[in-house]
Amino acid sequence: MVKHFAQLHHLSILDCKIMEEVILMEGLTEEERMSKMLFPTLDYLMLKDLPKLRRFCYETDNEFPLLRTLNLINCPILKTFTSNSVIDEVGDEPQIDQNAQGNNSALFNEKVVFPGLKTLTIKAMRSCRRIWQDQLTVNSFCKLNNIWVEGCGALLNTFPFNMMERLEELNKLQIVNCDSLEEIFEPQALIANQSHAITATQSIVVETETKFVFPKMTYLRLDKLPKLKSFYSKTHVTEWPSLKKMEVIECHKVEIFASKYPYFEETDAASQVEISNQQPLFQVNEITFPILEELSLKQDDIVKGTWHGQVLSTKCFRKLKVLQLISIPEKSTALPYCFIQSLPNLEKLVLSDVSFCQIFWSEELSDEERHASSLTRLSELRLSKLPELTNLWKEGFQPIPAFCNLRILQVLECDKLKTLVPSLVSFKNLKNLEVSRCYGFINLITCSTAKSLMVLERMSITDCEMIEEIIACGGDEMQGGIVFTRLKYLQLSCLPSLASFCLGDHNFEFPVLQKVIVRECPKMKIFCQGDLSTPKLKQVQLTEDEEKVRWENDLKTTVKQMFEEMNVQNSEVAEVIV
Repeated sequence: MVKHFAQLHHLSILDCKIMEEVILMEGLTEEERMSKMLFPTLDYLMLKDLPKLRRFCYETDNEFPLLRTLNLINCPILKTFTSNSVIDEVGDEPQIDQNAQGNNSALFNEKVVFPGLKTLTIKAMRSCRRIWQDQLTVNSFCKLNNIWVEGCGALLNTFPFNMMERLEELNKLQIVNCDSLEEIFEPQALIANQSHAITATQSIVVETETKFVFPKMTYLRLDKLPKLKSFYSKTHVTEWPSLKKMEVIECHKVEIFASKYPYFEETDAASQVEISNQQPLFQVNEITFPILEELSLKQDDIVKGTWHGQVLSTKCFRKLKVLQLISIPEKSTALPYCFIQSLPNLEKLVLSDVSFCQIFWSEELSDEERHASSLTRLSELRLSKLPELTNLWKEGFQPIPAFCNLRILQVLECDKLKTLVPSLVSFKNLKNLEVSRCYGFINLITCSTAKSLMVLERMSITDCEMIEEIIACGGDEMQGGIVFTRLKYLQLSCLPSLASFCLGDHNFEFPVLQKVIVRECPKMKIFCQGDLSTPKLKQVQLTEDEEKVRWENDLKTTVKQMFEEMNVQNSEVAEVIV
């Protein structure tokens, strides 16, 4: 029947509970058996949710000359695509032998050829111990563009060493949730091309340094690899000339970055072994990541020594635009300012679940150095789950130019934060301000900072138990009122201590304000003490979905009326209880 598939372009086999083999060789003629192209025009192949599948076919060599996409998903006992072994009667659950590393256990061997394959997805293949064997057909797997490996619990490494020469076209690599994976590339066996360092007491074999270059890789994701120890366990360097985005998430056993390997600093052989086992994932210098733009790191021990300028200083990440740091260890208290200065193009900074007391640590920088800060391009700052954060930077250290281009500021779950920014900080380009679940604020910003919010379009303050006013003017005299020229959206929700937007006697203008939500602010007696102008506002929402609205001709009267009615209701309830 295979001969009838000569024109087949797309083949998907899904959810076949008892299928053990796709092509049964017993029914083929001798000519068909000898043919290496059973699917000469096949472009797409998916094998998914096949709990008893053990192989695609038996014994024969197979070439898929036009196959571009291959997806192998949730075939839990599939160990090899093409096999010459007889299917044995064993249990459905895979028996994982961590020591089995022979070529026969590889998913792809020399019997299957994919000269044009571009996208390879391998997911939930629990019996897969190796993806490629050491020796493959010359033209196979040479055009791979996108590789995604996920949920392969028996996999110890992703690539054999000699696979490197076939990855020149690789653009994206994702390796996710592989519990046993220890390295990305399997080490090459020792070869004759070695040098020897002779000491007075012993000789040490010095490996030739291996260079891995990924000329077209733009995206790398290493996610939830709890046993990952290294990229390659022997002496090596890597270069990623086209890499723009990298994510290293929950790879707890490996140090991610270091500026150099500590090789051969001691002569003791035992020390050399110990040191070599402590290799970082990446040895970083100026040419390692020349155009990297987005970097996301999440783990308990992200980068030993990095925060003190050992690695991420100088010119290592000069093109970085987005930096996301999650779950930084408790011993880290802040980001050194020299580290921030090394990122002149940084546009977005995300910090979550970290123990910082302050975001920026100024060290001993002069005022001139601080004003030369690279943060002048920062446009988005997102802070969440920083339980120890008390301020963004040290008292007396005010990088005034640092946030001149900030457009988005989000602060969530920062319980100890009492001051958002010092009074001299200007947010002249800020468009979106969101503060939620921060229990240390009594007020949010000063009048002078508020006057700088000329382009603010959206303000949301929610779930802050202690906040009494949004804008605090104190005893300072201020000329003129405060105009929020572009503010269209204002939300004040779940603020049990809020008495007013501003308790000072100042005038406010909101010329384009169209949506106001005031919800669960039981102590809010009045919006402001001075005059208030909101010419485009037609209602106040009591819920986010506009199910309940109020309007008493103007915002000031509406807020006052809502407070008075709430007091009446509370009094009536109290009388009933009595």
